[in-house]
Amino acid sequence: MKKLAVAALLAVITATSSTAFASLDDTKQSIASQYGECRMVIDTDNQLWPSSEWDQRGRQRAKAASYTYSFGRQGQVIQLEVMYSSDKPDAVVTAQRFTPSMAIKLKDFKTYFPEVYQLIKSPKAEAFASYTPITRQFQEQQSPVTMGVVVKAQPAAHKGSYYTVMAFNIQEEGRLIKDAKFIDENTYIREFTIERVMRSSANEFMDSSDWKPIKNFF
Repeated sequence: MKKLAVAALLAVITATSSTAFASLDDTKQSIASQYGECRMVIDTDNQLWPSSEWDQRGRQRAKAASYTYSFGRQGQVIQLEVMYSSDKPDAVVTAQRFTPSMAIKLKDFKTYFPEVYQLIKSPKAEAFASYTPITRQFQEQQSPVTMGVVVKAQPAAHKGSYYTVMAFNIQEEGRLIKDAKFIDENTYIREFTIERVMRSSANEFMDSSDWKPIKNFF
């Protein structure tokens, strides 16, 4: 998840049953207290380091770009990759990517990610579809249509005018989705990101219909 960004305008995600974090107000310290140490570190040269090797040698040779964790949820293993504002313990989360071991349906999302569901269903959340990329951080092949949710509220831990935006890599039983009209509660999510977007950019996207409002199927 190197150089996380939403299009060109976004500001620069040991298995456990713990609850995943789903807020840009979380910190490196709070995530570590929930999961323990991360499994892997990806440096700014996109090199992978096991956490023990990173502590012994890696941090002397490179800077961390993101940290990888994993946890169990309803029989699935979820990979969580997180990017922080710095390497300090109190550094806030700037982006997260969740990748379940198997795709899940929108209607089942609450079962797997109840804490993210609360964010998606907040009064200030608006669902949309886009034919232009919302994020560059998907790892799997993605459909021509991306589904997103923007939460029009300022993350408390972030200075500046930001909103939270979530991007969902969606499929239809393994097939790509080419038209937003085919999105419904049975649509599958292969992976999703939580990132920050400049408030002015989000409003511009919505006003120009680059982000086309759709029903919130969660």
